[in-house]
This record gives sequence, structure tokens and C-alpha cells, in this order.
Amino acid sequence: MRKYLIILLIILPYSFLQAQNTTNSPTSKFGIGEIAYGEGGQYAGMGGAGIALRSGTFINYANPAAISALDSARFIVDMGLKGAYRIYRQTGSNSNSIVGNLNNLSIGFRMKPYLFASIFVSPVSSCGYAVTLNNEVIGGVSGSSASSLYEGTGGLSKAGISGAYLWKDKLSIGASAAFVSGTITQTETQSSAAEEIKSRKQSFYLDLGAQYLIKNKHHNLTIGAVYGLAQPLHQKNTLTASSSSGGTSVSKNGTIKKQYLPAYYGIGASYTLNDRWLFTADYRYYDWSKTESELSYIKYENQNCIMLGAQRLLGNLYTRPIKALLGAGVSNSYVVISNKKAENFYVSGGFNFLFRGNSTLSFGLKYNDQFNSDKNMQRDRSLSVFLNVTFNERVSHIKIQ
Repeated sequence: MRKYLIILLIILPYSFLQAQNTTNSPTSKFGIGEIAYGEGGQYAGMGGAGIALRSGTFINYANPAAISALDSARFIVDMGLKGAYRIYRQTGSNSNSIVGNLNNLSIGFRMKPYLFASIFVSPVSSCGYAVTLNNEVIGGVSGSSASSLYEGTGGLSKAGISGAYLWKDKLSIGASAAFVSGTITQTETQSSAAEEIKSRKQSFYLDLGAQYLIKNKHHNLTIGAVYGLAQPLHQKNTLTASSSSGGTSVSKNGTIKKQYLPAYYGIGASYTLNDRWLFTADYRYYDWSKTESELSYIKYENQNCIMLGAQRLLGNLYTRPIKALLGAGVSNSYVVISNKKAENFYVSGGFNFLFRGNSTLSFGLKYNDQFNSDKNMQRDRSLSVFLNVTFNERVSHIKIQ
């Protein structure tokens, strides 16, 4: 039991750290930044679909009910990293960046018969950009302009616990409660003057989930559903203005429009055939209607996401098989700029390598692009790499009850 307490001591301090940048996109300036939708873990190569996935050897971040499938005699530790090479195009010019960060960290175990729990830390959103614009000088000589540098850093992360109950080995219900917090800093620098807005945001978030398993001799069907409640973000904003002449003024409790973590729901299904093939599909809907915009040309639109995934087991099923993964998906951005909407699509793939004791090393690749984009819109393309390690430690029941 001592080793598990050490693991907890490692995880808990991280839960109070700010989210680190995983984007350099100018659109992360708006709303609460670029959203992390929980992709990662062993199913990163399956397009992020996971509402109906269950396994005794990994923790599913897409549905809290899925932890009821964990092996009752194992203590599972799961950790993942994400890196990405991103290319942005705007008005004919391109820029690129390399970003990366811890993507997921959790432990899961059985508490009592049919009752399971996990502790987790994961990113919620990321803000990271640096843009230089030439603005017309009001009251100056006709046609004169000044260069302004806009920068943003920070993001939100969450730490929480999940619990699930398994009824008659068929129906599983679960819930996750998380504390969301982080700081986003945005600055504008023009000549000798600078203005900085630092916004500390926090909230509590609740996710609900359910899965129903239909078993057969040669195939299994799992149906899943998830729901998240909309929650307001409590903000403490500080506005600081400064100049090279030495004058500095600080105004606390700066005003920013209301922001919310969106309400959402999702449904999914997975089908397993002859223990070798697995097919899964998700649909998710995110409601951003409560978030208010500070700028007249920015609107926030509800999102629709469709995700598809497939898995094939290679080699001997009982002696360290390899899982080959494929996935794809489409979605729309929740940020609408000057009535121009970005439509996103992606494809993904990967492999899971099983080792002794059911520990797993997972690799995933994801290519993301946009279609139907206006030539004056920003185009965002990226190639993301996921690395995940899952440790399965066998323990006796007396240690975890």
C-alpha cells in the first residue's frame, strides 16, 4: 500500500499547477482558449472515440462509467504525453511551432465488489499566441500606423475523482467531480506602452456517464452515454498598464464577460467481433450559448463532433498481442470570427504494445486540417504525437478493500 501512497503524493501536487501551453494558435485568444477534449490514453489512435469503450487494462477518460471494467485484482497507473507540430496560414503567410505537454495522469482501482474509483489530472484548455498587427493611429497623420504585439499564455486544467458502480455485469453508471482552475495572461504592447490582463479562473465540474453491455459468444455490443453540466467560471481579473517612462497603474477586479464550461452530451457504441476486431463511434454536442463575447466580430457557436475508430488485434491473443488502431473525425470550431466558421477534420492511427502483467505502451498519430475554409481565414494544420504508458500492478483484494 505504501507505493500507492507515493503515487498519490506525486499526482496531487501536480493538480495545483497551471495548464501549460499546447497551442500557438491566434484563435486561442478567444473564449477560454483551445479546448482539450480528453483525447489520449490507449485509444488516442482511434480518433478520440471512447464513450462506449471498456477494458480491464486501461482507464477510459471519455466516460466515467468505464472504470467499472477494471480488473478487480489490479491497481492501474496511466500517464500520457502529447506533442504537436502546427502550421498556421493567414493572408498568404505561414508560421509554425512545436508544442507539447503532459496529456493525462490517473490511477484506478476497485474499492469494493462492483464499486470502482479513479483519481485524475488532465488539461481543459490552452492559450498560446503571439501576433503582430499594424493598427491605424487615431488622430495621427492620414495613413500612419503603429505596430502592436498581442501575446497570450496559460490555460485551465482539472483534478478530480471518478466513481462507478457495476450492476449484474451489464449496466455501469459513473460520475466524475473535478476542480478546474488556471490563469490566462493576455498582453498588448505598442511602442513604449503595454497593457496586461491576468485572469484567474476556477470552477467545479460534474460529468455523468453510463454503459450497457450486451454479451454474446462471438461478439459484444456496448452502448454508452455521457452528460456534463454547464458551470460558470469564477474569475479574478487584474488589469495592469505600464510605460517605459516609469508610470504604472494597477486596477484590480477588471471586467470580463461571463464565461462558462459548456454543457455537453454524447452517445456512443462499440462492437467487438471474435475478440480481434473492435469498431466504435461517438457523437458529442457542446453548448457554448452561455459564454458572452467581448468583441462584436466574435461569436461562440455550439459544436457537433463525430468520431469513428477501429482496432485490430495482431498476433497471439494470449501472448502479448499488438493492437493496431485507426480513427477519423469531423467537428466545427466553437469560435466564429466575422461570421466565418472553421470546419475541422482529422485522421489518426497508432499501436498498443502489451507487456508482461498487461502493462501497455501506446503510440498514436493524428493529422488535423480544415476544409471549406475562406481564403482570408486562418488555416490551422497539425500533426500530433501521443505517447502513453499504463502500468498494471497486481494486488491482493485485502490491500484495496
